[in-house]
Amino acid sequence: MDSVNIWWNLSSTVRLAAISWVIAANWVDVDHPFYDTQRDQKRQGWVNINAFTAKLHNTGIRPEGRGQLRHGSWVLRKTLEKAPWEVFHHKDIEEYLEWLQDGYVEDYEGELDEEYNDKRDHFLEEIDIRTLNGWIPGAAQWIMLCGKEIYGMEGSLGKEWPTKWTGQEGWSKQRWAFWRERFEWASTVTALDRKTRQLARQMVDEMRRIEGEDTRQ
Repeated sequence: MDSVNIWWNLSSTVRLAAISWVIAANWVDVDHPFYDTQRDQKRQGWVNINAFTAKLHNTGIRPEGRGQLRHGSWVLRKTLEKAPWEVFHHKDIEEYLEWLQDGYVEDYEGELDEEYNDKRDHFLEEIDIRTLNGWIPGAAQWIMLCGKEIYGMEGSLGKEWPTKWTGQEGWSKQRWAFWRERFEWASTVTALDRKTRQLARQMVDEMRRIEGEDTRQ
């Protein structure tokens, strides 16, 4: 039986789960706050794919046995543990700008300065704190739909990288508490949209509710 027939003989739920995992795993270019004319549509698409993937996880259909929580953990970590806006020297951006300058034989009427500044601003917009207006709604789907399971998770959550989280690697209630603190922090950030701040506050309340249920059991 060829691969096409194998694919179509899978149940529709399994196919949807596999598709959602592939989309989620490859949808990493999430939010450009200013220059992207389709910003709002992309933000909503990011919310939708996370909600869809979290709901499929709850059905018990989990591609390759890993489940969609691997993707959920990446979204939560990217949203709540990374803070590129706190960094003032970005090696990758500097290298690109140096390459740009090297490509100019001479600066005709300030063309280099104009392009340099435009490219720099373009890159910095992608790591502006206001990108959280796109990231937080996506991360919130995992708390709302899978929060109880996430709270009880232990063990590895996949590849780790340096972030604001300095505790032990992997799932833990301590890391959950850190994420809650980061949502609480986001709810106080003046630069973020009102709806984003309200949603962050709602996530704090939801996470505390889940914690409270655990203590009563």
